[in-house]
Amino acid sequence: MVEHTGAAGGNGLTESDSRAFDAVVFDFGGVIISPITGKVEALAASRDLELSTLLHVLLGPMDVSTPDHPWHQAERGELAVADLQAGVAPLAAEHGLELQGDEMAYLFDLEYTFNQPVLDRVASLRTEGYRTALLTNSVREFRPTLESQVDMGLFDAVVDSSVEGCRKPEPAIYGRTSERLGVVPDRIVFLDDFGPNVKGARDAGWTAIHVIDPIAALAELDTVLLAR
Repeated sequence: MVEHTGAAGGNGLTESDSRAFDAVVFDFGGVIISPITGKVEALAASRDLELSTLLHVLLGPMDVSTPDHPWHQAERGELAVADLQAGVAPLAAEHGLELQGDEMAYLFDLEYTFNQPVLDRVASLRTEGYRTALLTNSVREFRPTLESQVDMGLFDAVVDSSVEGCRKPEPAIYGRTSERLGVVPDRIVFLDDFGPNVKGARDAGWTAIHVIDPIAALAELDTVLLAR
């Protein structure tokens, strides 16, 4: 689903009159790699736990970024992954949820595959003259893996929540990405698989594609980029 927004910026960022957009921004999980969000569902099913409660305890509210939930803190680089399990224990007790103590270790035992067509499209966008960025909610401990597995040279900007101290859908991280790219918000297209992050981008003045299927999203991206 695509929504065009018309927020223009008078902040000196560049824009081109020859086409509708100047930059394309990509999320990591669920866009460049296969989705990793199913692990909480699998954990809930394996331990006969109520999914919505487990999600709230382990990952915090989905639609907003909070100052004090441990997961949100970790994604802002404020809390080490090693401290997450202890951090969520009081929340679990508050919700009557009995954790076994290995839940976070399970979540971070990641298995995923790369969506090569997406990476290929990032490269071709660069050759077509578009600026590109990677905008990801992540944790400090994952950054070495990210840099070893992804060619950072594909992107004009890499905006990692754990480095920036802000995370999607906080407005600041979209503004920072726009500044790093040197592109006004209404000339940016964003691909993300998480609805609240898509909404945050639209609120920031970006055009956003909600990724359900990466291949379909790439076709949608081509349609958007050809629009005048």
